Amino acid sequence: MEIITDKALPGQTYLYLINDYHGKQKYRIDPVSFSVVSNQITRQVQSVVHDNNVYIWNDQNWMQKRTKCNPLKLPLSIYEIQPKSWKSSVYWPRNYREITHDLIHYCIEMGFTHVEMYGILEHTDRWEYGYQVSNYFAPSHFNGQCDDLKYLIDHLHQNNIGIILDWVPTHFKHYHFFHQYSTSLHEYDGTNLYASSPSQWWTLYFDFDKEETRRFLFASALYFLDRLHFDGIRFDAVSQMIRRNQTNISSAISFLRELNHTIHRYYPGVLCIAEDSEGYPNISRAMNFHLKWNFGWSNNARWSEDKMICTVSHGDTETGPLNSRNVLLNCASHVPNELDKFADLRNFFAWQICSLNRGYLIHMGDEIVQPMSWFQRCFRGKSSMDWSLSNSSTLHEGYSLIYEYAQYLIIAYHRGISNNHRIVVIHNFSNHAYTSYDIPLPKSDPNIKRIQYVKEIFNTNQLKYGESGTFHNEQIEINRNNMILTVALPPLSTIILDETLI
Repeated sequence: MEIITDKALPGQTYLYLINDYHGKQKYRIDPVSFSVVSNQITRQVQSVVHDNNVYIWNDQNWMQKRTKCNPLKLPLSIYEIQPKSWKSSVYWPRNYREITHDLIHYCIEMGFTHVEMYGILEHTDRWEYGYQVSNYFAPSHFNGQCDDLKYLIDHLHQNNIGIILDWVPTHFKHYHFFHQYSTSLHEYDGTNLYASSPSQWWTLYFDFDKEETRRFLFASALYFLDRLHFDGIRFDAVSQMIRRNQTNISSAISFLRELNHTIHRYYPGVLCIAEDSEGYPNISRAMNFHLKWNFGWSNNARWSEDKMICTVSHGDTETGPLNSRNVLLNCASHVPNELDKFADLRNFFAWQICSLNRGYLIHMGDEIVQPMSWFQRCFRGKSSMDWSLSNSSTLHEGYSLIYEYAQYLIIAYHRGISNNHRIVVIHNFSNHAYTSYDIPLPKSDPNIKRIQYVKEIFNTNQLKYGESGTFHNEQIEINRNNMILTVALPPLSTIILDETLI
Protein backbone atom coordinates (compact mmCIF):
# COMPACT_ATOMS: atom_id res chain seq x y z
CA MET A 1 0.00 0.00 0.00
CA GLU A 2 1.22 3.52 -0.79
CA ILE A 3 -0.34 6.73 0.55
CA ILE A 4 0.65 10.31 -0.34
CA THR A 5 -0.22 13.11 2.07
CA ASP A 6 0.64 16.78 2.53
CA LYS A 7 -0.09 16.62 6.26
CA ALA A 8 3.22 14.97 7.25
CA LEU A 9 5.34 18.11 7.69
CA PRO A 10 9.08 18.13 8.44
CA GLY A 11 9.73 17.71 12.15
CA GLN A 12 6.48 15.85 12.80
CA THR A 13 6.83 12.60 14.73
CA TYR A 14 5.06 9.41 13.77
CA LEU A 15 4.79 5.65 14.22
CA TYR A 16 3.41 2.93 11.96
CA LEU A 17 0.59 0.71 13.15
CA ILE A 18 1.51 -2.61 11.57
CA ASN A 19 -1.09 -5.30 10.94
CA ASP A 20 1.24 -8.27 10.73
CA TYR A 21 1.09 -11.69 9.11
CA HIS A 22 -0.57 -13.19 12.19
CA GLY A 23 -3.26 -10.53 12.44
CA LYS A 24 -1.62 -8.79 15.40
CA GLN A 25 -1.18 -5.03 15.62
CA LYS A 26 1.90 -3.23 16.90
CA TYR A 27 3.20 0.32 16.76
CA ARG A 28 6.63 0.40 15.13
CA ILE A 29 9.15 3.06 14.19
CA ASP A 30 9.81 3.53 10.48
CA PRO A 31 12.77 1.19 9.73
CA VAL A 32 14.12 3.66 7.15
CA SER A 33 13.43 6.90 9.01
CA PHE A 34 16.38 9.27 8.84
CA SER A 35 15.81 10.75 12.31
CA VAL A 36 14.17 9.55 15.51
CA VAL A 37 13.44 11.27 18.83
CA SER A 38 12.41 10.13 22.27
CA ASN A 39 8.95 11.33 23.30
CA GLN A 40 9.36 12.69 26.83
CA ILE A 41 5.72 11.96 27.74
CA THR A 42 5.30 8.42 26.43
CA ARG A 43 9.04 7.59 26.61
CA GLN A 44 8.69 6.05 23.18
CA VAL A 45 11.23 6.51 20.41
CA GLN A 46 9.36 7.87 17.39
CA SER A 47 10.33 8.51 13.78
CA VAL A 48 10.61 12.09 12.50
CA VAL A 49 9.57 13.40 9.10
CA HIS A 50 12.82 14.64 7.58
CA ASP A 51 13.41 17.05 4.69
CA ASN A 52 16.76 16.09 3.20
CA ASN A 53 17.05 19.41 1.35
CA VAL A 54 17.11 21.66 4.41
CA TYR A 55 20.78 21.25 5.35
CA ILE A 56 23.17 23.01 2.94
CA TRP A 57 26.58 21.33 2.69
CA ASN A 58 29.79 23.36 2.48
CA ASP A 59 32.33 20.56 2.04
CA GLN A 60 32.46 20.58 -1.76
CA ASN A 61 36.24 21.02 -1.86
CA TRP A 62 36.78 18.00 0.38
CA MET A 63 34.37 15.81 -1.56
CA GLN A 64 35.88 16.72 -4.93
CA LYS A 65 39.41 16.14 -3.67
CA ARG A 66 38.40 12.78 -2.19
CA THR A 67 37.24 11.42 -5.55
CA LYS A 68 40.66 12.08 -7.06
CA CYS A 69 42.88 10.57 -4.37
CA ASN A 70 43.96 7.07 -3.44
CA PRO A 71 43.21 6.80 0.30
CA LEU A 72 45.87 4.10 0.70
CA LYS A 73 48.56 6.59 -0.34
CA LEU A 74 47.64 9.14 2.33
CA PRO A 75 48.48 9.21 6.06
CA LEU A 76 45.79 7.57 8.20
CA SER A 77 45.78 8.54 11.87
CA ILE A 78 42.38 7.57 13.32
CA TYR A 79 40.81 8.76 16.56
CA GLU A 80 38.04 6.42 17.76
CA ILE A 81 35.26 7.94 19.85
CA GLN A 82 31.78 7.24 21.14
CA PRO A 83 29.98 10.60 20.64
CA LYS A 84 27.57 10.26 23.55
CA SER A 85 30.36 9.93 26.13
CA TRP A 86 33.39 11.67 24.61
CA LYS A 87 32.68 15.09 26.15
CA SER A 88 29.93 14.20 28.61
CA SER A 89 28.34 11.55 30.75
CA VAL A 90 26.02 9.13 28.96
CA TYR A 91 23.34 10.47 31.32
CA TRP A 92 23.58 13.89 29.65
CA PRO A 93 24.99 13.34 26.16
CA ARG A 94 25.73 16.43 24.09
CA ASN A 95 24.33 17.15 20.65
CA TYR A 96 26.49 16.45 17.59
CA ARG A 97 26.66 20.20 16.97
CA GLU A 98 27.86 20.86 20.51
CA ILE A 99 30.87 18.57 20.26
CA THR A 100 31.82 19.63 16.71
CA HIS A 101 34.27 22.43 17.34
CA ASP A 102 35.85 20.81 20.40
CA LEU A 103 36.46 17.67 18.33
CA ILE A 104 37.94 19.61 15.41
CA HIS A 105 40.28 21.56 17.68
CA TYR A 106 41.39 18.37 19.43
CA CYS A 107 42.02 16.45 16.20
CA ILE A 108 44.10 19.30 14.78
CA GLU A 109 46.08 19.60 18.03
CA MET A 110 46.74 15.85 18.19
CA GLY A 111 47.39 15.37 14.47
CA PHE A 112 44.51 12.98 13.73
CA THR A 113 43.51 12.75 10.08
CA HIS A 114 40.24 10.85 10.67
CA VAL A 115 37.62 10.26 13.34
CA GLU A 116 35.95 6.88 13.64
CA MET A 117 32.64 6.95 15.51
CA TYR A 118 30.84 4.01 17.07
CA GLY A 119 27.39 4.20 18.64
CA ILE A 120 26.25 6.30 15.67
CA LEU A 121 23.47 3.95 14.56
CA GLU A 122 20.24 4.26 16.55
CA HIS A 123 20.06 2.07 19.66
CA THR A 124 17.69 2.08 22.60
CA ASP A 125 19.82 2.02 25.77
CA ARG A 126 22.11 4.91 26.64
CA TRP A 127 24.38 2.42 28.45
CA GLU A 128 25.02 0.39 25.32
CA TYR A 129 28.20 0.74 23.30
CA GLY A 130 25.84 1.17 20.35
CA TYR A 131 26.19 -2.26 18.71
CA GLN A 132 22.65 -3.50 19.39
CA VAL A 133 21.14 -1.54 16.54
CA SER A 134 17.43 -0.83 16.18
CA ASN A 135 17.49 1.51 13.14
CA TYR A 136 20.02 1.36 10.29
CA PHE A 137 19.38 4.81 8.84
CA ALA A 138 18.83 7.18 11.76
CA PRO A 139 21.74 8.47 13.85
CA SER A 140 21.52 7.85 17.57
CA HIS A 141 18.88 10.12 19.10
CA PHE A 142 21.06 10.51 22.20
CA ASN A 143 23.21 12.97 20.22
CA GLY A 144 20.61 14.52 17.94
CA GLN A 145 19.00 14.17 14.56
CA CYS A 146 20.17 13.71 10.99
CA ASP A 147 21.00 17.36 10.25
CA ASP A 148 22.93 17.64 13.52
CA LEU A 149 25.20 14.82 12.38
CA LYS A 150 25.52 16.45 8.94
CA TYR A 151 26.72 19.64 10.67
CA LEU A 152 29.45 17.69 12.49
CA ILE A 153 30.62 15.88 9.35
CA ASP A 154 30.48 19.03 7.22
CA HIS A 155 32.72 20.97 9.61
CA LEU A 156 35.16 18.10 10.00
CA HIS A 157 35.54 18.09 6.21
CA GLN A 158 36.00 21.84 6.09
CA ASN A 159 38.94 21.33 8.44
CA ASN A 160 40.42 18.47 6.36
CA ILE A 161 39.40 15.73 8.79
CA GLY A 162 37.74 12.56 7.48
CA ILE A 163 35.08 10.52 9.26
CA ILE A 164 34.61 6.74 9.37
CA LEU A 165 31.34 5.01 10.30
CA ASP A 166 31.44 1.99 12.58
CA TRP A 167 28.71 -0.02 10.83
CA VAL A 168 27.11 -3.18 12.26
CA PRO A 169 25.94 -5.50 9.43
CA THR A 170 26.32 -8.79 11.29
CA HIS A 171 23.51 -8.75 13.88
CA PHE A 172 20.64 -6.61 15.19
CA LYS A 173 18.61 -6.06 18.32
CA HIS A 174 15.48 -8.21 18.47
CA TYR A 175 13.91 -7.43 21.85
CA HIS A 176 10.36 -6.07 21.96
CA PHE A 177 10.03 -4.21 25.26
CA PHE A 178 6.24 -3.89 24.99
CA HIS A 179 3.51 -6.02 23.43
CA GLN A 180 2.03 -3.15 21.44
CA TYR A 181 5.16 -1.12 20.59
CA SER A 182 8.67 -1.90 19.35
CA THR A 183 11.75 -0.22 17.86
CA SER A 184 13.22 -3.50 16.63
CA LEU A 185 13.41 -4.74 13.04
CA HIS A 186 12.57 -8.24 14.25
CA GLU A 187 9.49 -9.81 12.64
CA TYR A 188 8.44 -6.42 11.31
CA ASP A 189 5.64 -7.93 9.25
CA GLY A 190 5.12 -10.86 11.60
CA THR A 191 7.51 -13.15 9.71
CA ASN A 192 11.18 -13.91 10.25
CA LEU A 193 12.02 -11.25 7.69
CA TYR A 194 15.76 -10.63 8.27
CA ALA A 195 16.94 -12.97 11.01
CA SER A 196 19.06 -16.06 11.15
CA SER A 197 20.16 -17.65 14.45
CA PRO A 198 20.85 -16.07 17.87
CA SER A 199 24.24 -14.40 18.18
CA GLN A 200 26.81 -14.32 20.97
CA TRP A 201 25.75 -10.74 21.81
CA TRP A 202 22.11 -11.52 22.72
CA THR A 203 21.02 -10.30 19.31
CA LEU A 204 20.09 -12.08 16.07
CA TYR A 205 22.40 -12.67 13.15
CA PHE A 206 21.25 -11.29 9.82
CA ASP A 207 20.37 -13.94 7.25
CA PHE A 208 22.14 -13.06 3.99
CA ASP A 209 20.35 -15.79 2.09
CA LYS A 210 17.33 -13.48 2.22
CA GLU A 211 17.06 -10.80 -0.44
CA GLU A 212 15.32 -8.52 2.11
CA THR A 213 18.46 -8.53 4.26
CA ARG A 214 20.82 -7.82 1.37
CA ARG A 215 18.78 -4.93 -0.01
CA PHE A 216 18.12 -3.40 3.38
CA LEU A 217 21.78 -3.34 4.46
CA PHE A 218 22.99 -2.35 1.00
CA ALA A 219 20.72 0.69 1.18
CA SER A 220 21.89 1.54 4.70
CA ALA A 221 25.60 1.57 3.80
CA LEU A 222 25.11 3.62 0.63
CA TYR A 223 22.81 6.05 2.42
CA PHE A 224 25.52 7.00 4.92
CA LEU A 225 28.03 7.48 2.12
CA ASP A 226 25.74 9.34 -0.24
CA ARG A 227 23.57 11.52 2.01
CA LEU A 228 25.81 11.93 5.07
CA HIS A 229 29.20 12.09 3.29
CA PHE A 230 31.03 9.50 5.40
CA ASP A 231 34.57 8.81 4.13
CA GLY A 232 34.83 5.21 5.18
CA ILE A 233 33.00 2.25 6.68
CA ARG A 234 34.45 0.00 9.34
CA PHE A 235 32.51 -3.28 9.03
CA ASP A 236 32.00 -4.62 12.56
CA ALA A 237 32.35 -8.31 13.46
CA VAL A 238 33.05 -9.52 9.92
CA SER A 239 34.45 -12.77 11.33
CA GLN A 240 31.06 -13.83 12.71
CA MET A 241 29.29 -12.57 9.64
CA ILE A 242 31.18 -14.73 7.15
CA ARG A 243 32.07 -17.85 9.14
CA ARG A 244 30.33 -19.66 12.01
CA ASN A 245 30.65 -23.19 13.35
CA GLN A 246 33.75 -23.68 11.17
CA THR A 247 31.68 -23.13 8.03
CA ASN A 248 31.93 -20.28 5.55
CA ILE A 249 28.68 -18.39 4.91
CA SER A 250 28.85 -17.89 1.16
CA SER A 251 25.88 -15.51 0.97
CA ALA A 252 27.50 -13.11 3.45
CA ILE A 253 30.83 -13.30 1.61
CA SER A 254 29.17 -12.52 -1.72
CA PHE A 255 27.23 -9.65 -0.10
CA LEU A 256 30.42 -8.04 1.18
CA ARG A 257 32.20 -8.54 -2.13
CA GLU A 258 29.32 -6.93 -4.04
CA LEU A 259 28.86 -4.03 -1.61
CA ASN A 260 32.56 -3.16 -1.51
CA HIS A 261 32.76 -3.36 -5.30
CA THR A 262 29.84 -0.93 -5.55
CA ILE A 263 31.46 1.48 -3.07
CA HIS A 264 34.75 1.41 -4.99
CA ARG A 265 32.93 2.12 -8.24
CA TYR A 266 30.53 4.87 -7.18
CA TYR A 267 32.31 6.41 -4.17
CA PRO A 268 36.02 6.62 -5.08
CA GLY A 269 38.22 7.62 -2.17
CA VAL A 270 35.97 5.96 0.44
CA LEU A 271 37.69 3.37 2.66
CA CYS A 272 36.25 -0.11 3.28
CA ILE A 273 37.74 -1.60 6.47
CA ALA A 274 37.18 -5.11 7.84
CA GLU A 275 37.17 -5.79 11.58
CA ASP A 276 38.15 -9.46 11.40
CA SER A 277 39.22 -11.01 14.69
CA GLU A 278 39.53 -14.59 13.42
CA GLY A 279 42.21 -14.12 10.77
CA TYR A 280 40.25 -14.99 7.62
CA PRO A 281 42.98 -15.44 4.99
CA ASN A 282 43.41 -12.62 2.47
CA ILE A 283 40.11 -11.01 3.38
CA SER A 284 40.95 -7.86 1.44
CA ARG A 285 41.31 -9.71 -1.83
CA ALA A 286 38.45 -12.14 -1.17
CA MET A 287 35.88 -9.44 -0.32
CA ASN A 288 37.28 -6.24 -1.84
CA PHE A 289 38.26 -4.54 1.43
CA HIS A 290 40.91 -1.82 1.37
CA LEU A 291 42.16 -2.45 4.89
CA LYS A 292 41.87 -4.72 7.89
CA TRP A 293 42.21 -4.08 11.60
CA ASN A 294 45.39 -5.71 12.92
CA PHE A 295 44.55 -6.90 16.42
CA GLY A 296 47.89 -8.58 17.03
CA TRP A 297 50.17 -5.90 15.59
CA SER A 298 52.08 -5.24 18.84
CA ASN A 299 53.16 -8.89 18.99
CA ASN A 300 53.73 -9.42 15.28
CA ALA A 301 55.94 -7.21 13.14
CA ARG A 302 55.67 -9.38 10.04
CA TRP A 303 54.08 -8.16 6.84
CA SER A 304 50.73 -9.60 5.75
CA GLU A 305 49.09 -9.69 2.35
CA ASP A 306 46.19 -7.80 3.93
CA LYS A 307 46.90 -4.11 4.40
CA MET A 308 46.68 -3.42 8.11
CA ILE A 309 45.61 -0.66 10.49
CA CYS A 310 47.41 -0.96 13.83
CA THR A 311 44.59 -0.51 16.33
CA VAL A 312 44.30 0.19 20.04
CA SER A 313 40.51 0.19 20.09
CA HIS A 314 37.67 0.38 22.62
CA GLY A 315 37.71 -3.39 23.11
CA ASP A 316 41.43 -3.55 23.92
CA THR A 317 41.35 -1.51 27.13
CA GLU A 318 37.84 -2.16 28.48
CA THR A 319 37.16 -4.92 31.02
CA GLY A 320 33.74 -3.98 32.36
CA PRO A 321 32.43 -1.32 34.73
CA LEU A 322 34.23 -2.42 37.91
CA ASN A 323 37.93 -2.56 37.02
CA SER A 324 40.55 -1.01 34.78
CA ARG A 325 42.83 -4.00 34.40
CA ASN A 326 43.49 -3.49 30.69
CA VAL A 327 44.11 0.25 30.55
CA LEU A 328 47.42 1.05 28.90
CA LEU A 329 48.98 2.40 32.08
CA ASN A 330 48.51 -0.99 33.75
CA CYS A 331 49.88 -2.77 30.69
CA ALA A 332 53.23 -1.15 31.50
CA SER A 333 53.28 -2.73 34.96
CA HIS A 334 56.62 -4.47 34.25
CA VAL A 335 58.55 -1.21 34.69
CA PRO A 336 59.37 -0.10 38.24
CA ASN A 337 58.01 3.45 38.51
CA GLU A 338 55.48 5.80 36.95
CA LEU A 339 58.04 7.88 35.05
CA ASP A 340 59.34 4.75 33.33
CA LYS A 341 55.76 3.64 32.64
CA PHE A 342 55.05 6.82 30.71
CA ALA A 343 58.39 6.57 28.91
CA ASP A 344 57.56 3.00 27.95
CA LEU A 345 54.12 4.02 26.65
CA ARG A 346 55.53 6.91 24.61
CA ASN A 347 57.82 4.34 23.07
CA PHE A 348 54.81 2.08 22.48
CA PHE A 349 52.91 4.82 20.65
CA ALA A 350 55.95 5.63 18.53
CA TRP A 351 56.24 1.92 17.68
CA GLN A 352 52.56 1.87 16.71
CA ILE A 353 52.91 4.87 14.42
CA CYS A 354 56.19 3.86 12.81
CA SER A 355 55.71 0.10 12.48
CA LEU A 356 54.59 -1.77 9.37
CA ASN A 357 51.09 -0.49 8.71
CA ARG A 358 48.83 1.50 6.40
CA GLY A 359 47.50 3.56 9.29
CA TYR A 360 46.89 3.45 13.02
CA LEU A 361 43.96 3.96 15.41
CA ILE A 362 43.71 4.91 19.05
CA HIS A 363 40.63 4.97 21.25
CA MET A 364 39.50 7.99 23.28
CA GLY A 365 41.30 8.20 26.61
CA ASP A 366 44.19 5.97 25.58
CA GLU A 367 46.03 8.87 23.94
CA ILE A 368 46.32 10.54 27.38
CA VAL A 369 46.89 7.21 29.20
CA GLN A 370 44.13 7.74 31.73
CA PRO A 371 44.28 5.34 34.72
CA MET A 372 40.57 4.40 34.64
CA SER A 373 38.96 2.67 31.64
CA TRP A 374 36.55 4.68 29.52
CA PHE A 375 33.66 2.33 30.32
CA GLN A 376 34.31 2.41 34.05
CA ARG A 377 34.17 6.20 33.90
CA CYS A 378 30.85 6.00 32.01
CA PHE A 379 29.50 3.58 34.62
CA ARG A 380 30.28 6.17 37.29
CA GLY A 381 28.43 8.89 35.40
CA LYS A 382 31.54 10.63 34.05
CA SER A 383 32.78 11.53 30.62
CA SER A 384 34.68 8.63 29.06
CA MET A 385 37.66 11.01 28.77
CA ASP A 386 39.48 12.36 31.82
CA TRP A 387 40.03 15.84 30.41
CA SER A 388 41.98 16.94 33.49
CA LEU A 389 44.93 14.93 32.11
CA SER A 390 45.06 16.68 28.80
CA ASN A 391 46.09 20.27 30.18
CA SER A 392 54.13 14.80 9.69
CA SER A 393 56.51 12.55 8.49
CA THR A 394 56.09 10.21 5.46
CA LEU A 395 55.60 6.99 7.42
CA HIS A 396 52.89 5.30 5.40
CA GLU A 397 55.17 4.02 2.62
CA GLY A 398 58.11 1.61 2.45
CA TYR A 399 60.07 -0.36 5.06
CA SER A 400 63.55 -1.84 5.26
CA LEU A 401 65.30 -3.22 8.32
CA ILE A 402 68.61 -1.58 9.27
CA TYR A 403 69.53 -3.26 12.54
CA GLU A 404 68.08 -5.58 15.16
CA TYR A 405 69.78 -6.57 18.40
CA ALA A 406 67.45 -8.78 20.43
CA GLN A 407 69.76 -8.92 23.46
CA TYR A 408 69.70 -5.12 23.86
CA LEU A 409 66.05 -4.80 22.70
CA ILE A 410 67.01 -2.30 19.98
CA ILE A 411 65.66 -2.16 16.44
CA ALA A 412 66.23 0.33 13.63
CA TYR A 413 64.63 0.60 10.20
CA HIS A 414 64.11 2.92 7.25
CA ARG A 415 60.73 4.16 6.04
CA GLY A 416 59.91 5.46 2.55
CA ILE A 417 61.81 8.05 0.51
CA SER A 418 59.93 11.23 -0.45
CA ASN A 419 61.40 14.34 -2.08
CA ASN A 420 64.96 13.16 -1.37
CA HIS A 421 64.28 12.62 2.31
CA ARG A 422 64.24 9.29 4.12
CA ILE A 423 63.13 8.49 7.65
CA VAL A 424 65.18 6.44 10.13
CA VAL A 425 63.31 5.02 13.14
CA ILE A 426 65.23 3.66 16.14
CA HIS A 427 63.43 2.00 19.09
CA ASN A 428 65.11 1.21 22.40
CA PHE A 429 62.79 -1.11 24.33
CA SER A 430 65.21 -1.54 27.23
CA ASN A 431 65.74 0.76 30.24
CA HIS A 432 69.45 1.16 29.40
CA ALA A 433 70.70 4.50 28.05
CA TYR A 434 73.60 5.04 25.67
CA THR A 435 75.38 8.34 25.16
CA SER A 436 76.97 6.85 22.04
CA TYR A 437 75.52 3.82 20.30
CA ASP A 438 76.84 2.44 17.01
CA ILE A 439 74.30 1.10 14.52
CA PRO A 440 75.79 -0.81 11.57
CA LEU A 441 74.23 0.21 8.28
CA PRO A 442 73.35 -2.38 5.63
CA LYS A 443 76.14 -2.51 3.02
CA SER A 444 73.60 -3.49 0.40
CA ASP A 445 71.76 -0.17 0.71
CA PRO A 446 72.53 1.87 -2.44
CA ASN A 447 71.21 5.07 -0.84
CA ILE A 448 73.89 5.26 1.89
CA LYS A 449 76.24 7.08 -0.48
CA ARG A 450 73.50 9.60 -1.24
CA ILE A 451 73.14 10.78 2.38
CA GLN A 452 74.19 14.42 2.67
CA TYR A 453 73.40 14.92 6.33
CA VAL A 454 71.17 13.50 9.09
CA LYS A 455 69.20 15.36 11.75
CA GLU A 456 66.96 14.31 14.62
CA ILE A 457 63.31 15.33 14.16
CA PHE A 458 61.64 13.42 17.02
CA ASN A 459 62.74 12.05 20.38
CA THR A 460 60.41 10.71 23.08
CA ASN A 461 63.03 11.75 25.67
CA GLN A 462 62.45 15.48 25.11
CA LEU A 463 61.57 17.78 28.00
CA LYS A 464 58.18 18.68 26.52
CA TYR A 465 57.13 15.03 26.90
CA GLY A 466 58.09 15.04 30.60
CA GLU A 467 61.49 13.38 30.14
CA SER A 468 65.06 14.47 30.90
CA GLY A 469 65.96 15.86 27.48
CA THR A 470 69.58 14.78 28.05
CA PHE A 471 69.87 12.50 25.03
CA HIS A 472 69.25 14.97 22.24
CA ASN A 473 71.20 14.28 19.05
CA GLU A 474 72.47 17.70 18.01
CA GLN A 475 75.00 16.20 15.63
CA ILE A 476 74.81 12.77 14.06
CA GLU A 477 77.81 11.11 12.50
CA ILE A 478 77.94 8.53 9.73
CA ASN A 479 81.19 6.66 9.28
CA ARG A 480 80.94 5.71 5.62
CA ASN A 481 84.14 3.66 5.70
CA ASN A 482 82.86 1.33 8.39
CA MET A 483 79.14 1.90 7.56
CA ILE A 484 78.29 3.00 11.11
CA LEU A 485 75.61 5.43 12.33
CA THR A 486 76.34 6.77 15.84
CA VAL A 487 73.55 8.22 17.99
CA ALA A 488 72.69 9.01 21.60
CA LEU A 489 69.95 6.59 22.61
CA PRO A 490 67.72 7.25 25.65
CA PRO A 491 66.12 4.41 27.63
CA LEU A 492 62.60 3.21 26.77
CA SER A 493 62.53 5.54 23.83
CA THR A 494 62.08 6.14 20.13
CA ILE A 495 64.07 8.59 18.03
CA ILE A 496 63.31 9.52 14.42
CA LEU A 497 65.97 10.86 12.09
CA ASP A 498 65.64 12.61 8.75
CA GLU A 499 68.19 11.72 6.07
CA THR A 500 68.68 14.31 3.34
CA LEU A 501 69.72 12.58 0.13
CA ILE A 502 71.49 14.02 -2.89
